[in-house]
Amino acid sequence: MNTHSSGYYSIDKDYNILSYNDTAKQLYPNLQPGVKCYKALMGLDSPCPPCPVALGIQGPKTYLDPIRHIYETVDAVETVQPDGSRGHALVFSTVAEGESLSKSIPTGENSLRLLGAINLLASDYMSVYGVNRETGKISVYRSRFTDAFADIKDNADYKLSFNFLIQKYIHPDERSYVSRHLNYETLRERLSQEASFKFHFRVVTDTVHYYYLLIARNGNADDYRDFVIAVACEDNDVTARKIYENQLHSLLASITHAAGYFHLDLTDDKILKIGGTSALAYKIDADASIDHFIAETAVFIPVLKDRNDFINAFCRSSLMKSYEDGQVEVTRVSRCLYDDNITRLSKYVTRLLLNPSNNHLEAILYGEDVTRTQEAYETQVSIVQTLSSNYLNVYLINPREKTLSVIKQEDRDVPAPDKKHNNTYPYDLFLSDYIRQRVYPDDRTMLEESLELDNVMSVLSGQSEYKGNYRINDRDGIHYYQFRFIKNEDSGIIVLGFLNVDDVVESEIRHQKLLKEALDTAERANAEKSNFLSRMSHDMRTPLNGIIGLLEIDKKHENDIGFLKSNREKAFISASHLLSLINDVLDMSKIEEGGLVLNHEPFDLIRYEKETQMLIDMQAQKNGIDFTVHIAPEIYEHPFVYGSPLHLRRAMMNIYSNCIKYNRENGAIHTEIHALPSHDHKLVCRWTISDTGIGINKEYLEKIFEPFTQENMDARSVYHGTGLGMSIAKALFEQMGGTIEISSTPGIGSTFVITLPFEEAEETDISSEPESERNSIQGIKILLAEDNEINREVAQVLLEEEGAVVTAVSNGREAVKLFSRHPEGTFDVILMDIMMPLMDGYEATRQIRKLDRTDASSIPIIALTANAFAEDVRHALDCGMNAHLAKPLDVKKMIHTIACYCSRVCISHCKK
Repeated sequence: MNTHSSGYYSIDKDYNILSYNDTAKQLYPNLQPGVKCYKALMGLDSPCPPCPVALGIQGPKTYLDPIRHIYETVDAVETVQPDGSRGHALVFSTVAEGESLSKSIPTGENSLRLLGAINLLASDYMSVYGVNRETGKISVYRSRFTDAFADIKDNADYKLSFNFLIQKYIHPDERSYVSRHLNYETLRERLSQEASFKFHFRVVTDTVHYYYLLIARNGNADDYRDFVIAVACEDNDVTARKIYENQLHSLLASITHAAGYFHLDLTDDKILKIGGTSALAYKIDADASIDHFIAETAVFIPVLKDRNDFINAFCRSSLMKSYEDGQVEVTRVSRCLYDDNITRLSKYVTRLLLNPSNNHLEAILYGEDVTRTQEAYETQVSIVQTLSSNYLNVYLINPREKTLSVIKQEDRDVPAPDKKHNNTYPYDLFLSDYIRQRVYPDDRTMLEESLELDNVMSVLSGQSEYKGNYRINDRDGIHYYQFRFIKNEDSGIIVLGFLNVDDVVESEIRHQKLLKEALDTAERANAEKSNFLSRMSHDMRTPLNGIIGLLEIDKKHENDIGFLKSNREKAFISASHLLSLINDVLDMSKIEEGGLVLNHEPFDLIRYEKETQMLIDMQAQKNGIDFTVHIAPEIYEHPFVYGSPLHLRRAMMNIYSNCIKYNRENGAIHTEIHALPSHDHKLVCRWTISDTGIGINKEYLEKIFEPFTQENMDARSVYHGTGLGMSIAKALFEQMGGTIEISSTPGIGSTFVITLPFEEAEETDISSEPESERNSIQGIKILLAEDNEINREVAQVLLEEEGAVVTAVSNGREAVKLFSRHPEGTFDVILMDIMMPLMDGYEATRQIRKLDRTDASSIPIIALTANAFAEDVRHALDCGMNAHLAKPLDVKKMIHTIACYCSRVCISHCKK
């Protein structure tokens, strides 16, 4: 490490490295464009703890590195990239502290822990180990080796590990030398005398390499608990001369656009080189002393105050003192006369560097026209003034100088002594005076903390706006105000405005009453849902209790086949009822959020009616109810229509279920189906369904279609519904474009009249493919991902019984691995559970779709999941799945869906 080193690197707003000089690359070899700076410099996954960008530190900040024995001063300067985006340039200077400082490193409990110091500061070390003084055990803090020191493992014995390393890797000529330095007792004795030491040696792997070890204790000499061994490779060390030449070359190459630049030898007091685009630069006497040269250059600065400031800042003695104080850059801004005799705003920069060949302090001084940058700044100020009409007070904030410039001030006069110059004030002094004079006492502490500049910069580092409310005292009482900081990402300008928000607060207060009324209304509206949940808890537990009880009974009758069969039938009835309750709730949820999508497919209305009649007749016969249907002749003339038969049957079954459930013993249900006059190729059908049931009283009839309502809500032990059946039926009929009407007489019965329009279809539109062919999965190769062992076994058995070839895995990660490692065509379809450990089904699907192989994008992936809400279906499709099947599985639907996606049958069949 040189006595002095300096460098820079630049980053964008997301900490990605944009550029750097050779010095930075030598100090931090992992610097690469596009890599996160904290990753390249420190090997971290987030900004370094002392990062001046993340912490909003304005001005240089010096840190002590106890491992490399250097002081490092870092300054972050905000920049604007050519594309207008915001970033930072970080300039750093390192100064060696000398071996004598090693004994002054802070020790004890308050010292920087070795692991932290190593991870944050010692990025040059390839491998770092901690050794416990008492136990002699090793802790591996960092290891980047693939050979040599890679053999040293965590919690290994120090003596055994390093003896092995010495014999296997250390150059034969140096083994005794290294053994002597690493002898455990000798090492402990030496660390009792000095805080750290290092020694150099050679390592032999495939070739000879040069290394050194730094050994440092953690704590005082008499009570330290452990010490650290840091390993560094010296193969790529570059001489100080090379670093200097690369730095000088990079700097000169970066300022070729400057109006003038000058290479100065401050130690010898002479000018080494003159360059630049301005003819005035070459009129300078190249043989003049530096102070004479500075005086000649200052002649082109028209304002006397600026001229004197330029001379004082850049004279030889000032520059040498700046370097002694740890500065590597001195900057000034003023107006300057150019070749065309026009004065423009100019920026002067002097970079200081040490020439190691003669140990002379040198400087590169250059100037550049920044008029356009200043004009852009003034334009921004003008825009701010124009847009701040609603604000009483508006200020520009300079966080670097911790100042505040007044753009607009309407609610008070600021004492002249507070001014720094022109219209600029010290930030803290100005706002503390404002808080003391104007702010309501109870809000002062809060506002002081909110407006503290470090806090403001911290908030604005993650967002472009920061605001809050407070109160002020005025002659006519208390008023409500809002402070608001806005940061322009392109220019870096920060604006602070104070706005009166009395009208907003008053409006908010007026709305409180409305909000409370709305809340009361919502609570009343939710009362029915609360009652519903109470009933559902009872109604779901009733069949569940039956299922669990039957399973317990089965344990005692394992050999009674007939008894077990009877119990299975009862359990299936209970489970089916439980599923119907869940489906009702899910259907209502979909309907309420508008997520229910009807199909548009051709079907035979006569065939549909016969199938429905068969289902209802079976239920009616079990309850001793006579069920009859009359279909008018005009329906038979053209029975082929477009619609959603699945949802039509769902709605009709809800109506018929009520007719059966609330009918009397030996009652009847009769249905008349007629076609109404229509046009435009429409078939309008009317179902008139009459029962001889208990009827519905007038009060309940008015709210029969409201969700979660039932006429009798007393405790009951028989299976009832959710109170959603009629709501679902009405919603489905209306979504189909139809209507439903009900009339009822208690004790006599009820009549339901449903009217639905259908678009006419042709018989040829309806698939004639046999159901058995459409549902065949014989020979289909299925990859099944399911984490639940029982569900996985059930699905595998059911599929294999249908002739499929099933390969099962227990999580998404295994599914991705298995699919990617087998040749294309190994699997025809993937059945993917969603909630799985290690990797869920959504992520597994995304990973498969991204694989670089033909079938990765085309293989059908079908979700098998208990997540059955509309948003779950959308999420599955959005992540790349083809279909969604809800648990508990409908076996026929599962087989049908697989068959559809693995055949040439139109995929729309699978969406029934």
